[in-house]
Amino acid sequence: MNQQTQPPQRMHHFYISIAKRLYQHPEHGIVLVDDPVRVKEAARYGLSPIILYGITVAGLPIRWMTFSSADDLRPLDEILLEGWRTTEGLRGLPDVLRINRHLAAAAPALAEEMAKIGVRVDVAAPKDQSLPGSMRSAQDVCWYLPRFYCRYEDGCLSLPALCRGALEESGRYRRDTFRSCIGGKADAVDEWLALPVREPPKTGALSRIDWTPGPWLHSWEASLPPECPRFFTRDESDKFSLLLAEELPSSSWGPDDDITVDYEYDDNLFECVRDLVECWPNPPAEIARSAGITLRELQWFMADKAPLDEQKRVALMELLGIQYDERLEMFLEVGPYTLVARKQIPLEGTCGNITLGWDASPCEIVPASGEADPSWRYFLLNTFGEPPSIVMAPRGETIADRLPDVLVNYSGIAYVPRSLYKDVVATCARAAREPAANVSEMSKFAERHKEHWEDAEWWPE
Repeated sequence: MNQQTQPPQRMHHFYISIAKRLYQHPEHGIVLVDDPVRVKEAARYGLSPIILYGITVAGLPIRWMTFSSADDLRPLDEILLEGWRTTEGLRGLPDVLRINRHLAAAAPALAEEMAKIGVRVDVAAPKDQSLPGSMRSAQDVCWYLPRFYCRYEDGCLSLPALCRGALEESGRYRRDTFRSCIGGKADAVDEWLALPVREPPKTGALSRIDWTPGPWLHSWEASLPPECPRFFTRDESDKFSLLLAEELPSSSWGPDDDITVDYEYDDNLFECVRDLVECWPNPPAEIARSAGITLRELQWFMADKAPLDEQKRVALMELLGIQYDERLEMFLEVGPYTLVARKQIPLEGTCGNITLGWDASPCEIVPASGEADPSWRYFLLNTFGEPPSIVMAPRGETIADRLPDVLVNYSGIAYVPRSLYKDVVATCARAAREPAANVSEMSKFAERHKEHWEDAEWWPE
């Protein structure tokens, strides 16, 4: 007898969080935040947090969202039944409702109540990425939700209007344009939408499911850069209010009129640091530690999301051999360096600055006698009249084979005495021991061979 094919398991992701980009203001209604702001900092601007509730079909771009104020939490039975009833794309009740451990602890009655209607509650494993991915996607939707799906009254967006806009957005899977945005998931979406709807129970089938809020609602704050001044403005169409993270203009209004903050980014310094760190022999964590900053501070600075104070900035510049060129009015990598070729674009940026626009004749150094280093290839950046730098490329890797094309004005292979080659290898090894040794060891190397490069481009003989 043929065994009947089992229907696919239906799984929904259920999540709750404070909205990263949406806050409520008593005068201006819903305010859209360009860069997420901490709840405590938002309060300085008179902003109150908004709770985001969401249900997503596991693995598919079909979701339902709604919102409430943080001081008016909605019971979970009400939220879930509303979502299952109002959003056809969810196809009614799932077999499994996946939640995170924080929500499981905050609503201990959820599993028992869901069992009454045949839904099993599953707590996501610590390394599960699908549930957090669904919540991140919902947070991203909050950015364009007020722009395209909401209707305004007197230039303000109310919380009920935001919820209506979210409901309209949940039906986007019906539009022709939706299919062009989901790529290879179109067939899976069609299969899901072909499933019959499992009607949710009528009102009264579930007891009230209250839940307890906690810091887990805004755990996303941990990844935010340090706070910066922000100001309120209107969007270009003058529909809604925005809270922007930029230098305070004279026409803006902030939380405190007598607060004046000088907050400027460092021109191209963050780009120099970013490219150099990509090419540095040591990992970013060691570079940050040597500069007296945290890895997160370094990452924020390289991403142009947060500045460093003067002392930390100077320490980082000294460590990385970066100076300000008053003639060019920009920061430049001066070095000299031992660099490691990993990614083409950062390497091109760094080497281009070191050589002042490729005023050099780079070459690969190979011993005239004896065996070459079996692990690394060594390329000389011989800038005119300046100390040379060395680019190490892992032998056998694609980037090593491409360096002759990447290094502008590449002049081929230079066969050098065995003693010089050994000095290059030993110097690079010492320069790579720790971040602070890089410029120091390469400066000593340059001094030992000063007669070869001073007032000229060094072409090893």
